[in-house]
Amino acid sequence: MTTIRMCAAIAAAGLTCALASAATVTATFNSVTPGSDGQFSLDGGANWGNTGPAGLFNWTRTGGDHTGLQGDFLAFCTELTEHIGYNNSYNYTVDTIENAPTALGGMGAAKADQLRELFGRYYTPAFASTLGSTQAAAMQMCVWEIAHEQTPGLDITAGSAMFVNNDGAAMALANAYLASIDGTGPRDYTIYSLLADGVQDMIVPGPGTIVLAGAGLLAIARRRR
Repeated sequence: MTTIRMCAAIAAAGLTCALASAATVTATFNSVTPGSDGQFSLDGGANWGNTGPAGLFNWTRTGGDHTGLQGDFLAFCTELTEHIGYNNSYNYTVDTIENAPTALGGMGAAKADQLRELFGRYYTPAFASTLGSTQAAAMQMCVWEIAHEQTPGLDITAGSAMFVNNDGAAMALANAYLASIDGTGPRDYTIYSLLADGVQDMIVPGPGTIVLAGAGLLAIARRRR
């Protein structure tokens, strides 16, 4: 069984649980499709590691007491420094994106709002069914940049921490997405995190989420500002 280093944001069905209940989800990681391989640096480009495919993570829910997420679902990850393996099952706690990723002690409110604007601007009900590898990789790189960069400004090829190297078209699209995040875009997606110590954390956008074949649409909790 291959253990891989990668991340992705879950394009899963809407999560509706109350976070105070510390609801849990157990899920099996199946694949990253669509997506494309790349590299990352967390020290301004001094050292590089392989991301594995950057794109949509495919999961199957197998247990837990969270009531909103069922069947097969899609995801993006927020964490580059921890691991998951194909066909392995993981236990997650449902939380807010402010508290992800656990390896960083959470990203806080400002970065969480940038992620909400990213999904508000570019995530649509048809996202999962129409997404190609370029768009999937671009969205994933944006999530990494927002979660991990420590200096002002969003650019996957600049900064003090987060650098990504991937397909040129995906990199250009990611920076175009990031350049548009200025605090004025819509933030009408409720986004929850699936968190676990020692395991890559995932994020789940609510409205417009597409579930894989046979799972059906789930109830969606909208974030209203």
